[in-house]
Amino acid sequence: MNWMLPAAKMFNRLGVPYPYLNMIACGSSNILTEIKFEVTERCNLACTFCHQDFGAKGGTDDLDRETYERILAAAKNEHIPLVRLTGGEPLLLKSTDEFLRLAKNLGFKVIVNTNAMPLTEKRLQKLKGLVDCFKISLPAADEETMTRLTGNRTTWRKKWEAIDRLRTHGFNTEILTVMTAENIRQFDKFLQLLEPHEKLRWLLLRAESQEGDTRPATKQDVRDLAARISEARRSERWKGLTLGLATPYCVLENPYDAVELFTGGSTCGPVQSLTVTSQGAVASCYSRRDPIDMSKGLRAVGSELAMADFDRLPEVCRQCPLCPDCRGGCHCELALEETPFGKLDYLAEPARMAHAKAFAAAS
Repeated sequence: MNWMLPAAKMFNRLGVPYPYLNMIACGSSNILTEIKFEVTERCNLACTFCHQDFGAKGGTDDLDRETYERILAAAKNEHIPLVRLTGGEPLLLKSTDEFLRLAKNLGFKVIVNTNAMPLTEKRLQKLKGLVDCFKISLPAADEETMTRLTGNRTTWRKKWEAIDRLRTHGFNTEILTVMTAENIRQFDKFLQLLEPHEKLRWLLLRAESQEGDTRPATKQDVRDLAARISEARRSERWKGLTLGLATPYCVLENPYDAVELFTGGSTCGPVQSLTVTSQGAVASCYSRRDPIDMSKGLRAVGSELAMADFDRLPEVCRQCPLCPDCRGGCHCELALEETPFGKLDYLAEPARMAHAKAFAAAS
């Protein structure tokens, strides 16, 4: 169980009210661990599931080196350990290799999000020693669906060729799958596909709201997914399987089940990470892109943004003992809807929060 839950019970026994503990946890500034750099808008695919539509719109902006170095230096000064390069497709740019080298020379652990299409043998040779982990998108469990979703007949073959090269060269590789309603239905098919690849870790991501598809998965879809994850976790191979990105715990009948099955809002921006856009602006996350002033420092900004998110939550959320982890789910405007309690993630079931509070009080 997450460390915050025993801590919450301890503080409650000491007479410290949950809302105060929640404010401490939701506003904590010492857990900012990652800066994500969108080094380019350019993309060689136009995936229908992607919450960034750079590929579909033909985006061309690239992050300039001066901005990259400035924010990289700030992250180093504040002892933020991780840097992630993403996009668009970051490996379309030759300059990405130099960005990686700059980060490694400063001692950062480096992650690259990629669709794997540019990962030729020649390119991989140049990337040795520069990348600690590749995160490869795998949006479908079969070739026909992959072609339909990405608009490219060679995507399936090139992805798996790249994954095989990464294995051969010993790169740490993780597979990312956005859990749309379609992919939730194909869950078992993904398991069968990935089961033989013992060294590949599978990371499930909540499908994020986007223009034209603000409700990419229903509450029942997410409940079905939680049941499938729970069943899969009985196997040693999948015991660590969870749903990443902010999903409200109260979407499940017993919100405490979500503590093990969902990573919660505490793993999203701005608590765990901040995002630098290709225009050089610092933003809360991939989906909340309003520029923010980082003159106070990255950790201070992350803390202020996290506290602001907490303050905007309805009272029923702020009183919930699971709030430090759940944080009310997604705070992206497209994911929010009006409820009798206030504005909340469309997947939330606020009435269940009373159940979570009663459960904690009895434990």
